Amino acid sequence: MFFAESGLMAEHARHLIADRASARVLEVGLGLGVFAEQLAPYQPGAYVAVEPHAGVVRLVAPRIRSALRCEVAVLVQPWQSLELPASSVDAIMYDTWPPEGHADADFTRFVERVAAPMLRPGGRFSFFHSGTRLPEARARTLDQHFPGWVAHPHRLPPDALPAAWAKPTADFLVPIAVKGNS
Repeated sequence: MFFAESGLMAEHARHLIADRASARVLEVGLGLGVFAEQLAPYQPGAYVAVEPHAGVVRLVAPRIRSALRCEVAVLVQPWQSLELPASSVDAIMYDTWPPEGHADADFTRFVERVAAPMLRPGGRFSFFHSGTRLPEARARTLDQHFPGWVAHPHRLPPDALPAAWAKPTADFLVPIAVKGNS
């Protein structure tokens, strides 16, 4: 979690909802709230965050509520217990840290149980991805559940990286998958 990723999160927000008036947005993994703050210029209609760590929510939720001028709900629970109606959101941002060795399986379960059923037709799904190539398992999952997707490259400027930067790269992808009409 770094505020230095605000430009990256702005790209996610732009690709997800810039052309969608009053979009209903679901974010899984609140972190520092950087993605939520980047939504503000696009005036979402509603924002729901799912974050299992109560301490994170206590720290971040007040800032999010002041940044967004829409209905805001922050649910303190794991995404696995999330219950939202089918076809109820326009955009989903997935940015969570499953246990070591479970990232791709967790991603597939999330797409099958949450992203695919909860997105409206034409809704968009994105996720945090460090590096320049998606793992084959994630690409396969996107191919199975979405009629189309692209991955836009994004590089954090070297002068924007904090001293505590521990990630192996400043290169990222902004994947955008679009739900079909079925």
